[in-house]
Amino acid sequence: MRRLRHMPATGGTLGKALLIFTAFSAARAASPTLTTLYNFTGGSDGFFPLAGVVIGSGGVLYGTTYSLGFGKSTNTGTAFSLTPPASAGGTWTQATIQEFTGDNGLYPGGILAIGGGGVLYGTCSAGGAGGTLYGTAFSLTPPASPGGGWIGAVLYSFASGYGHEPVAGIAIGIGGVLYGTTSSYATVYALVPPASSGGAWTEHDVHTFTPSLATNPEGGVVIGKDGVLYGTTGLGGGGGSDCSPHGCGTVFSLTPSATPGGAWTETVLHSFTDDGGSDGAYPDAGVVIDGSGVLYGTTQGGGTTGYGTVFSLTPPSSPGGAWTETILYNFSGGSDGAHPVASVAVGRGGVLYGTTPGGGTGYGVVFSLSPPVSRGSPWTETVLHAFSGADGSGPMAPVAIGSDGALYGTTKYGGTYPCGALSNGCGTVFSLAP
Repeated sequence: MRRLRHMPATGGTLGKALLIFTAFSAARAASPTLTTLYNFTGGSDGFFPLAGVVIGSGGVLYGTTYSLGFGKSTNTGTAFSLTPPASAGGTWTQATIQEFTGDNGLYPGGILAIGGGGVLYGTCSAGGAGGTLYGTAFSLTPPASPGGGWIGAVLYSFASGYGHEPVAGIAIGIGGVLYGTTSSYATVYALVPPASSGGAWTEHDVHTFTPSLATNPEGGVVIGKDGVLYGTTGLGGGGGSDCSPHGCGTVFSLTPSATPGGAWTETVLHSFTDDGGSDGAYPDAGVVIDGSGVLYGTTQGGGTTGYGTVFSLTPPSSPGGAWTETILYNFSGGSDGAHPVASVAVGRGGVLYGTTPGGGTGYGVVFSLSPPVSRGSPWTETVLHAFSGADGSGPMAPVAIGSDGALYGTTKYGGTYPCGALSNGCGTVFSLAP
C-alpha cells in the first residue's frame, strides 16, 4: 500500500499500457463541473478505491477497491466496472466483476491495464495460491456473451524470498509481456505469457535494486521507445543531507539487452536531493512519457515548502548525455494542493493533470499545470476542483482523460455513505467536465 512520508496534517506499452491517455484532452475551463458518478457503500461494492480508473470500450470505466464490504468474512478488495448511461444525465451503472478472497489475491492497489480483447490485468499486494501472502498478478476476461460473468485468473503468485508485494499496476509490452514492480525485495519483473493456451506464465526478474542505492519502486514502470522501461524509487539515490540516511529517491531507466535473455542495464537518470528546497523528494508515483520522450512525475515531499513538486526530465540531445531535471511546480500546502502521491496525465497542448490528497479545503484537489506561454516564464497551476468531503476526499490516484475531454478519477475516502465506524466515507468515482 502506498505510504505517505513526511506529511504534516493538511486535513480531512506502448499503446494502452502506458496509461497516459495523452491524445484525448481538450483545453480545460477554469471552473469545470465535478460530477460524482458513484459513491461506494462499503457493501458488496467494496470501499476505498485506492487506484484510479481506466477507460474501456464504450466509455466504460474499470477500477478496483482496496477492501471488500463490511460484514464480509474477508474484507480484501474488488474489481468493478462503471457503465455510462444511455442518455446524458442518467445514472452510471456499477457492477462488481471480481471479489478478491485470498487464493486469487488480497488488496488490489494498482491501476488496471487493458489488453487485447478488453482483458484487464492487475496486481494484488497480498494473497496467492495455497494461502500465500505475497501477492498476485491477475487477469479478468470479459464475458463471452452479454450478461455473463467475467473470468478471473491468477497469472502468477509471488513467493517469499524473492520480489513480492506488487503494489503498482502493470504495463503491457510487445508480445503481451507484462512488466511491474515489487515493493519487498525491490524488483522490476516481467511476466511472459505461455506459448500455448492453458500454459503457465513465466516470471523473470528484470532488475533487483541494491538496497543501499535505491528502494521502494512503488510506482510501477512505463514503456518507452525500443522497449526501455522507466520508473521511480521512493528512496535511495545520491541523496542530499535532508533525506539522510536513506536518500530522497530516484528516476531510473532499464534498457533491454541486445542479446535475447541478456541482462538489462539500469541507469539512474536523476537522484532527488531536496537540499535547500531546490529539488523534490520521495517520488511515490511513477512517471509518464510525452511524444518527445520527456518524462513527467511528482514527488510527495521536497520543493520550496516541503509539500511536494511536479517535475520533468528531458532526454539528452546526444547519446550518453545527462537528462535534465526541471521543477515545474512547488506545492504550497494550501489551496493549491499538498503531497501528490499519483502520477500526472499528459493532455493536449502538453497540459498536465493530476491530484493531491491534501490541500484545497483540506480534502485534496484536482489540478492542471499549463506550459509556459513564452520562454522563461513559469508553468501555471490551476485548481480544477477542491474536494469538500461529501463529494470525495483524499484522491490518491491519477486521472484518466476521456475522448470527451473529461477527467475521470477516484477518491479513496469521502462521499455520501458513512464507511462503517469511519466518518469520512467509503470513496467515490468522479468526472470533471470541461
